[in-house]
Amino acid sequence: MRIPDRLALSLIAGVTGLGVLCGHAMASAVLPSTSVLVINEADKEGSIGVKNTDKVPVLLYTKIARLDDEDLDAALIPTPAAVLVQPGETQVVRVLYRSNQSLDKEHLARVMFMGIPPKTDQPGRISLMLGQDLPVVIRPKGYKPVDNKWEYLKWRISGDQLCVSNETKYAVRFVNAVKLVPGDKNVSMPKPYSLPGSDNCAPLPSGYMPQAGAQVEFSAVSDYNYILDGRRASIEHVAPQAPGKMPSTGEVQRAQPDNEVGASAAPDQPSAAPGA
Repeated sequence: MRIPDRLALSLIAGVTGLGVLCGHAMASAVLPSTSVLVINEADKEGSIGVKNTDKVPVLLYTKIARLDDEDLDAALIPTPAAVLVQPGETQVVRVLYRSNQSLDKEHLARVMFMGIPPKTDQPGRISLMLGQDLPVVIRPKGYKPVDNKWEYLKWRISGDQLCVSNETKYAVRFVNAVKLVPGDKNVSMPKPYSLPGSDNCAPLPSGYMPQAGAQVEFSAVSDYNYILDGRRASIEHVAPQAPGKMPSTGEVQRAQPDNEVGASAAPDQPSAAPGA
């Protein structure tokens, strides 16, 4: 088990004077108290502490990023969106959830914290703005935690693609670099998550031939943003169909290894399994 790198995906450099090679760097960094922000629908908000680890005051700027494939019909409002934080101090940032509709499944978003350093006019100085980009999980009322939710994902080979589908109410996160075994063939999935009701596919390695007992090995991400390596799930092989032909009983083959991980039945009740 390991914790993913929480260093910001954004790095903005303002170069003055003599430039990078001859200058001195002045970095500003902010550090969240947790690696994931959870918003419960019943609470209508979530909160997180963000510490200024620099020796100078920074302007803490917070922004919510929505995922392109999310259908969340709600407003996510950070407050305060911008605030001055003194050296060593921690600012509590709330993210308000506002919607006229009730949730029936989990949703995902991202929150970005940027520490903007004070302006410097000193020649040869470089001001760096370092930030943090964290996942936001929005949970419906009645949420009940379920362990190993990634076991409910369904992996299949369809034609020349590896696909993963999510038929549950959970939003499941994983590292998108996965491996086919046996053979140790690497596949890069298009997204590091699987939203409820989604189906995502990626091209198989050139020349790959499915084998009996084939599995996908991947790293799952827990509710608390821990990375759990070495998860495995069986792969269903969907045989190609001729145009207009209905699939017969023998055209869908599912590998059943002794240590199969993904054979658990998906939760039936949305209220009991709206998961993350």
